Amino acid sequence: MTYNEFKIKVYNIISKRLPPDTTVHLQRVYKNNGLVLDGLIFISANCAIAPTIYLNYYYENRDIFPSLDMICDDILRAYKNKKTPESVDMRNLTDYEAVRPRLALRLVNYEKNKELLQVLPHVRYLDLAVVFFCLLKLENERYATLLVHSFHMERWNVTVEELYRHALKTTPFLLPYSFCSIQSFLSDAFSRGGNIENIENIQIWPQNRGFMPMYVLSNSFQLYGAGCMLYPGLLERIAKKLDADLFLLPSSIHEIIVLPAKTHRQSLRLSQIVTNINHTELSEDEILSDRVYYYFREQKDLRICPYIFS
Repeated sequence: MTYNEFKIKVYNIISKRLPPDTTVHLQRVYKNNGLVLDGLIFISANCAIAPTIYLNYYYENRDIFPSLDMICDDILRAYKNKKTPESVDMRNLTDYEAVRPRLALRLVNYEKNKELLQVLPHVRYLDLAVVFFCLLKLENERYATLLVHSFHMERWNVTVEELYRHALKTTPFLLPYSFCSIQSFLSDAFSRGGNIENIENIQIWPQNRGFMPMYVLSNSFQLYGAGCMLYPGLLERIAKKLDADLFLLPSSIHEIIVLPAKTHRQSLRLSQIVTNINHTELSEDEILSDRVYYYFREQKDLRICPYIFS
């Protein structure tokens, strides 16, 4: 069965199994870094947000399902879990004063998202772009995100500069930073909703020859945590705690690896590490950048790192 045949058959089966007040649309969806997926978009009179279930995953893993009907069963279960409760009032999204406390920022790669950025308000930052989203709290500790498009900004009658200024204030409260050693991160001590270490009580690992202390910077949701680089004063506090300039390695859109730069004057190896992670460990839409960043604590300035320091 070809992919196109698969899409049509699944769409037809799902359409027949939905209640009268719900419709489904098959549509191409443009994601981060130019990734294009085929999504089933469910629209219901009783659902505030239209959940999207992507078919690409199901086609790639179709061998683990005994039949096409069982694939459709799984899609409908996923849709049910994604449904937004009626208690979420989406009408408030037309009122900027109601939206502003929910406004957050995230970072994407500028070059990889040039086409998408044509319809998104954004701010250039190094080789990246700052874009905006609304964080909506659902029931049972679940959240949904709504990407801010240009038509939202026009409806709210605000400028990009206003969005950026407000998001810089609200994001650290909506998504508090998390900072821990990479050992804690890998041992699952850094868990969503768990006991998150912060700068003040972080254990500082020794900088020995042959040992490279690494830390992970993200947020308590591990959602678009690379944006923590922009939190006012945060890198300054980390550099002070580690008593060093900082190398920042964008390990994904969700977290940053931080290294004290005292004994690491060459960045070529670190750039190779980032490139290797991007090409072997991440899906295309999770990649932030192949570049390494350097924070100068005296100047309080973050820059793209040259390959070799003099």
